Amino acid sequence: MTEDAQTPLSLRWEHRPHWPALRKEFGGSETTAAMILSIVTADRPVSYSRNHNHYVRPRRYKESLYTYAKVTSSADYMAGQGFIIHDKVRPNHLKWQSSMLATSELVSRTREILSAGPPLVTATPRESIILKNADKEPVDYCDNPTIRRMRRRVEEMNEAIRGTLLTGVLPAPMVRIFNRTFNRGGRYYALGGGWQSMSKEARKLITIDGESVVEIDYKTLHPALLYAEAGATLPEDCYSIGSWPRPLAKLGLLVLVNAPTKNKARFAIAHHKTMAEVAVPGSQYALAAADQLMDDVKAVHHRIAKYFHSDKGAELMCMDSAIAETVMHLMLLNGVTVLPIHDSFLVQASKADLLEEAMQRAAYETGVEALQVSFG
Repeated sequence: MTEDAQTPLSLRWEHRPHWPALRKEFGGSETTAAMILSIVTADRPVSYSRNHNHYVRPRRYKESLYTYAKVTSSADYMAGQGFIIHDKVRPNHLKWQSSMLATSELVSRTREILSAGPPLVTATPRESIILKNADKEPVDYCDNPTIRRMRRRVEEMNEAIRGTLLTGVLPAPMVRIFNRTFNRGGRYYALGGGWQSMSKEARKLITIDGESVVEIDYKTLHPALLYAEAGATLPEDCYSIGSWPRPLAKLGLLVLVNAPTKNKARFAIAHHKTMAEVAVPGSQYALAAADQLMDDVKAVHHRIAKYFHSDKGAELMCMDSAIAETVMHLMLLNGVTVLPIHDSFLVQASKADLLEEAMQRAAYETGVEALQVSFG
């Protein structure tokens, strides 16, 4: 099981209304009850860490139920009771985390408890603005007016999501995650994955307040941001690169924009499944094809080639997250809740025109007039 096929453990549900019934039915601790709700509502295995260092966090991120002792003992307890399928990994393993998958019995018994009680509601995250270091561990920071404004915006959006009737997906609180500095990253992430971890086809089945949704995204967002920064005109078709298949040309451009080094860009392109259109992924032919593709992309996009494989991607994510914040705030001012997926948004079909207008306005206010939107 790959990590991409797992959902990181997040105690994202307000468990207290269900805690007495869960304790009576399953025993265990309060953390056990919170974990059961997370595991049962996930559509895939839930990963968690058995490394002590994972739980060493600054005070602003600490949650009383989320500690090494409480999480690992609850996992072991549930495994011992036969409630979960437990893939337990040694703490010092470099790649994999342990994982838990609810048994059908745990799912059915928990759903019976939930059906007899109040609806599940998302818990308020202890901290909604998260700064991570190079090792992707949360680190402390000093608040300032900008950060406090961002936090208020996230809390407003989470409050709107809590008050919205969703079907086809469970509501999830959002946080913003920055990388190393507040000029890198900052995208909105739904804790536990939520709608963001679903396939594009599955998202089409979601309803918001009883109405079907459409997904609208920014076309070629990161290349457009780079062209705007370079003061150059965005090509009409960014993904027309010689005779290369379009999906592979698109992959090449986006990897070059976001990769931190040239070697990592080459490796990522050569090993991607899309490379199968011209060579066996990971083969010497694929590596040679990746080299040629990178050269061809740079020739077509020479006006922004200086930004390629320079770790510019994290800065671009900060820019696109600021645009996303503006879009969602504009929609909230109109009484409409949208669900963000980084460079796209889910909205009620009847509000599509309003969202398109908000996306165009947000792009204009950011100084990127060339940004276009498309319906997914």
